[in-house]
Amino acid sequence: MILNSSIERVIDAARIEEVVRSYVDLKSRGSNLLGLCPFHKEKTPSFTVSPSKNIYKCFGCGKAGDPVRFVMEADQLSFPEAIRALAKRYNITLEETKESDESKAESLEIEGLNIVNQWACSYYQDQLWNTDEGKSIGLSYFKERGFLDFTLQKFQIGYAPEYNRALAEAASAQQYSKELLQKLGLVNSFGSDFFRQRVIFPIHHQSGKVIGFAGRVLASDSKLAKYINSPETEVYKKNKTLFGLHLAKQSIRKNNRCILVEGYTDVMSLHQSGIENVVASSGTSLTEEQAILLKRHTENVTILYDGDAAGIKAALRGIDIILKEDLNVQIVLIPDGDDPDSYLKKVGGEEFETFVQTQAKDFILFKMQVLQDEIKDDPIAKANAIKDILNSISKINDPIKRSLYIQHTSEFLKVDEATLIQSTNKIIREEIRQKSFRTQRESIDRDELISNKQEELIQFKSNEQNVISSGDEHQEKEIVRILILTGNKPWQDSGISTAQFVLDNIQDIQEYFDNNFYLGILQEVYNEISNGKIIDPQFFLQHHDSKIADLAIELSTSPFIYSDNWAKLHGIYMINNYTDQEYLPSDIEKIIKQLKYRKIQRIIQKLDLEINKITNPVEQQEMIKVREEYKKIKNQLYSEVWNLNN
Repeated sequence: MILNSSIERVIDAARIEEVVRSYVDLKSRGSNLLGLCPFHKEKTPSFTVSPSKNIYKCFGCGKAGDPVRFVMEADQLSFPEAIRALAKRYNITLEETKESDESKAESLEIEGLNIVNQWACSYYQDQLWNTDEGKSIGLSYFKERGFLDFTLQKFQIGYAPEYNRALAEAASAQQYSKELLQKLGLVNSFGSDFFRQRVIFPIHHQSGKVIGFAGRVLASDSKLAKYINSPETEVYKKNKTLFGLHLAKQSIRKNNRCILVEGYTDVMSLHQSGIENVVASSGTSLTEEQAILLKRHTENVTILYDGDAAGIKAALRGIDIILKEDLNVQIVLIPDGDDPDSYLKKVGGEEFETFVQTQAKDFILFKMQVLQDEIKDDPIAKANAIKDILNSISKINDPIKRSLYIQHTSEFLKVDEATLIQSTNKIIREEIRQKSFRTQRESIDRDELISNKQEELIQFKSNEQNVISSGDEHQEKEIVRILILTGNKPWQDSGISTAQFVLDNIQDIQEYFDNNFYLGILQEVYNEISNGKIIDPQFFLQHHDSKIADLAIELSTSPFIYSDNWAKLHGIYMINNYTDQEYLPSDIEKIIKQLKYRKIQRIIQKLDLEINKITNPVEQQEMIKVREEYKKIKNQLYSEVWNLNN
């Protein structure tokens, strides 16, 4: 167990903007930073980072939190794992209590997959560097291809020996779980190693964590598959992984461009030559999820594939996927007979970079040149080629960019631009129709579920209307927002905090709060202040109750924007603030008085009902006197609020 004092040191040291920048390209937006959310697909940035509050919030999917929660979400880590990862990043030595056997077993179960993967990576590396078989077969293979020791160590390259139970026995000696080994695909159900007599390429999550492996057989006459990969697990999703991204992401953002290649050794070779903004699609054709992952780091992609038929086909297939995500794509084909690795070794790093820069073609020009060789004088082939090009253009969401590409195509192929526009619009309309059809089918499938929930939905709407009509719950929430954002600040020149002022002035109406959750927060803050504790935003943002922490993040990141209709239709009066989320003292006084005014108005309404039920004249008169006292307070509050408004 990690000591609380160590956890607090990590939380204090971790800066949200530094942590998030390892995953997301952030741009300044006022006092905050903005980028594409790493947790859901989006085309317009809605992921906001607040350095001053040390939190993040996505206004698209709703995920929010502090640096620890971000690491937990991004890297799929438990809380202790996230603390350890951040401690390593900020060079903080963690103090831990001695773990019991039971605690160790629990930790192994939670972190087992990651632990075994990391151990296997170290095992394969040891086999490559420290065994005769590994050095004579695996290491010599890489040396012959010109790879330096530094590059092999940088990518943690390893070797799986020929003996079919080598890893299984080594894992057993270390008491690693057979079930975990099988789940990760390292050992089969018979207890034999999955990777045998192959060089091993560890596959990393973008955070740097080992999540899987690829093994390449070296014998040229082997009947075995050239490459085999780990199976998908909870930690390894092939279609969401890019080989080398953990090493490339900083260079990608620095160059504002990513080079996409096909092979593992292509990535390694380019890195060795000093070109580090390069990744591979991890043993699979480029997927939509991988394109989304790229977009989080840059909007510019250069596809660098072999110049043979297979490479051209792969490049053409990847274009539409990249365009669909609004990325700018260029294509470079290596001269036929070479791949990026071999061509780089042939011409050298400097000439290779020049080649990439000068030979990079815009996707539309690339497609037209490739398809033009197939067209010749065949009108049907030309029509099919044009349709293929327009199909790619239709994937572009930006209408201006789409229009420019149509103009370019019209000029190059000498086809009427209006005809191309009409054909492109037809493709887009058909895609919209198909999407609508799929949505309708999904909707039909949900109809039965919805009908079963009709009664619950009706009840929910009824409850929601009650909240709107009363308005008090919204204004109670506003009181909590004041405590979170500005509760620790001094209240004018009074010598007390803003939180103390607020709580003192609403003490007489707290028992009439509609929302018990908000009331509980007020009572906790009052107790903490009474014990001399300073209540700052971090008290709420890092609260042990996740509901309070989530509410604090929501109220700290959402601007105060309310419809004027709330005041006109529902009598709900709150402050609008579109920018700095700062309350003026007059704002706070106004909110308190407005809430008290509404509470007393409701008390008077309740008294009216009770007065009408009382039959005893004496009791009725006493109740009327009470009502009149409340009415005086109400009128006084109304006058004060009116003065604050004018």
